[in-house]
Amino acid sequence: MPNITPTYASLSGILGQQFTLGIGTPVVSNGSADCLEVSRQANVSTGGAVSVSESAGGSGVWVPYIPDRATYGFTVGGSGWMGTGPFSGCHIAFFTKGGRVGMAHIAKPSSSAETAWDTFRTAGGVMVLNEWKVPLPDMTRNSASYMFLNLSDPTSVGLTQVDVHVRGMGGSDGAIFAVKKLV
Repeated sequence: MPNITPTYASLSGILGQQFTLGIGTPVVSNGSADCLEVSRQANVSTGGAVSVSESAGGSGVWVPYIPDRATYGFTVGGSGWMGTGPFSGCHIAFFTKGGRVGMAHIAKPSSSAETAWDTFRTAGGVMVLNEWKVPLPDMTRNSASYMFLNLSDPTSVGLTQVDVHVRGMGGSDGAIFAVKKLV
């Protein structure tokens, strides 16, 4: 399966295909902070299915969801995109810190994740560019959204949302039913 930069143009023809998240939830100890810098270099591939997988030489950065935590990551040298998910009511945020672009996934309804995120974002040097709730994309079925920020062209940043009918709440794999260009 060929690797792609996940943009609206590259993802708009994938309705009905299977989406697979091949990056597991990181294990964190009970004593870990509620706001963690956690990211993985990753690739997105297509060809009958869409797969996000960890890759040491990946073209993008994946910020994993961790229940009851706020997670964030930064672009690394030459990253063409950032992504995160699944979303079914969590918040997403985009920010800069120290000249780097960051993305955050704030778990809901966890008040500890929200409090920890508020502490991080009000710390010196953090400028939040945007933050919002990513709602459940289909109120009638188990579903989740995945967000992809295209950074490959610095003059035209884009954000694409991929909505998936998942096998169970909190799940990640399933059929893609919508692709939306948000920015």
